[in-house]
Amino acid sequence: MKQTHKERFDKNLLKYLYFCTFLLGIASAFILYLESDYFKVALRSENITPFYVISYGLSLVLMLNWHQLVRLVGKKRVFQLSLGIKLTLCFLLMLLPASLWTVWLLVFYITFTVISWLDMDILLETCSVDKKTGKIRGLYLTIENAGYLVAPFFSGLLVSRFGFQSAFAVSFVILFSVFLVVSTRVGNVDHCPIKKTQLVPMLKRIFARKNIMKAYYVSFLLEFFYALMVIYTPLYLLNLGFDWFQIGKIFTVMLLPFVMFQYAAGYLADTKYEESDMMAGALLVMGFSTLALYFIDSTSAAVWAAMLFSTRIGASVIEILRDSYFYKRIDQSDVDVTDFFRTVRPMAYIIGALIATPIVYIFHIKIMFMITGIAVLTGIPVSLSLASSRIPPVKIKR
Repeated sequence: MKQTHKERFDKNLLKYLYFCTFLLGIASAFILYLESDYFKVALRSENITPFYVISYGLSLVLMLNWHQLVRLVGKKRVFQLSLGIKLTLCFLLMLLPASLWTVWLLVFYITFTVISWLDMDILLETCSVDKKTGKIRGLYLTIENAGYLVAPFFSGLLVSRFGFQSAFAVSFVILFSVFLVVSTRVGNVDHCPIKKTQLVPMLKRIFARKNIMKAYYVSFLLEFFYALMVIYTPLYLLNLGFDWFQIGKIFTVMLLPFVMFQYAAGYLADTKYEESDMMAGALLVMGFSTLALYFIDSTSAAVWAAMLFSTRIGASVIEILRDSYFYKRIDQSDVDVTDFFRTVRPMAYIIGALIATPIVYIFHIKIMFMITGIAVLTGIPVSLSLASSRIPPVKIKR
């Protein structure tokens, strides 16, 4: 069936959004890999899972209803709102030492970090066109991950010397810069009306779109991988005897594939190959390289950097391809569909944390690498069953 979209390419707006994406990537990564250790230190307990469940449970509720707020006040103002809330939380976390009270500030900070990335997705769709989706999304994710790449080394260095508050201070300054750019350089982006949608009819309509749901499953596996790796890899490396400065260097190497491969993968998805075939290959690489982590007992930073790098080769390719496929099947009026698709991150974190808690308690933390790798491999047949995203479809010999 022919896909028809309302599209409007805005190169000038795109440049400002790319710049904001880079800054948001730095701000997010300064905090992301510290979260599990922050919870552990502030609570003086290993039982950190409930706080992740609450954080992502709140973001899930907000995301399912976020399109209603976007419809009422506009895309730019909603983005300013989520940024303003993050700035306030970050300012308080910057001033206050880790404690039971600041744990709740971090819970809400995580929630609105998810929401701010949803808002960025919505803004990006207002200036994107299908024939360039792979390249636009590929460059967007490459720029975002360049920000993520910059942060871990400096974040680890600061925290090892000055504590958690220093990381929140840097994040606050960067987020404030994003707020200024959005407020002064991003104009009216509400040229496409958003329909009022009720939750149950919206879910029925989305569930009827089989290829969207298959793409959602592949996306869920990627976010499930991220969830367990983000929560447990830092804790596992700390248990092996690494300090935050060493972990920062390991994570910097780990994130290189996101800068090296994503734009090229997006370009190939636009010009030569189907996303479904490329995603299947990336899932294979990611699944087996994650399984391999279970069998490594080395305390060498170089070994861990190399192995974690290999897991992110597949992850980086899947990240761009799932976005390229999804955004070719919707347009900028489908804010409710975008909201639903982005619920995959909180769903993955909630389910991942709930699965991991009893398993980690009974077995060793490294068992999570095996569980994650096996889960990722289940996405290969689903990916291969996806319909073409091309008009007309590309004929590929199998």
